[in-house]
Amino acid sequence: MIRNLPPGLKNILIIMVLGAMAQTALPNIGISPDLWYLYYPDSSNFRIWQLVTHMFCHGGFGHILFNGIALFSFGMIVELRLGTAKFLKLFFVSGFGAVLLHFIWMGIAINSQVGTFFPSMESGLYIPYPPMLGASGALYGVMTAFAVLYPNESMIFLFLPYPIKAKYLVPVIVLLDILLAFLDLESDNIAHFAHIGGAVTGFIFINIFKKRFNQ
Repeated sequence: MIRNLPPGLKNILIIMVLGAMAQTALPNIGISPDLWYLYYPDSSNFRIWQLVTHMFCHGGFGHILFNGIALFSFGMIVELRLGTAKFLKLFFVSGFGAVLLHFIWMGIAINSQVGTFFPSMESGLYIPYPPMLGASGALYGVMTAFAVLYPNESMIFLFLPYPIKAKYLVPVIVLLDILLAFLDLESDNIAHFAHIGGAVTGFIFINIFKKRFNQ
């Protein structure tokens, strides 16, 4: 089946699997993949390459399985419509949009607590920044693009027993993330603002594409 995938999606899925394998294997030989994950720029663990590498790391089997299945479901059709080059731009631009909103949210939260956006750099304070990892932000951009391009396409989502049109399903998923983001549950370690940022960026990207190419 993977042979029939368009090249952009196929290579993204392959790199995701390789990343997951490396996350499991490298600690066994004393190498931590920690610096592949994305840290807030104020953290001493932040590295510029994390802006890309975090998209191909995941927090467990369930995380990569969900993202892989969702990317397969939405990404193949979107890549066939956009072409490989524009699909890859959509994926990475959405991922960067996810990072931007996630960093903005973290900065606001940190500033409200200690009065500065960069406490380690400016005041020498130690803040235990949690990393972000996963392709979910980029996935939300692809998913949103699918809903814009094919609004009346019916989809089956997880355990729902009946199909729902993409123009209803995707906004409901994003609205749920918005709700959970502002509830700010302490037990919830999901980067909801990254999901929202990816969806918003994907929406902007695909509408520019539609306007430019009169799709």
